[in-house]
Amino acid sequence: MSATQALLDSIAYIAWHGQVLRAGEPGRAVVTQPDRADFKNYVGTVHAGAIFTLAETAAGLAADSIAAPMGGFILLGAAEQRYTRRAEGALTAEARVDAATDHAALAADFAASGRGALTVAATVRDSSGESVFNGTFHYAMRKRTR
Repeated sequence: MSATQALLDSIAYIAWHGQVLRAGEPGRAVVTQPDRADFKNYVGTVHAGAIFTLAETAAGLAADSIAAPMGGFILLGAAEQRYTRRAEGALTAEARVDAATDHAALAADFAASGRGALTVAATVRDSSGESVFNGTFHYAMRKRTR
């Protein structure tokens, strides 16, 4: 088990969702969530809250993969989301830090001020590969003091 998966498993809310890190690299994460009856809404599709949680987990991991090596942590400040179709079955979220991010400038600013910002795009797909959610997550970076 990776250290990142161990971290996910240590967060009770995330562990309850059964989310699994499938791929991770700096600025990118792929996370899956199983199909479970207790994720369903009243019409039998995956509840919007479960979809959002999956997307934010992937986005948070992508952002943290940039912040943590700098000695930082992330805080979600805002998010925009669009649910594109009904979701059924197991889901996969892929998140990527905005390609326009100037990593050198971010690192320099963060080193000087202990603050920074990251924007991450996330897409959630169903088992057929169809997009069910697109979102943008805005994270504040802060210097880790403990």
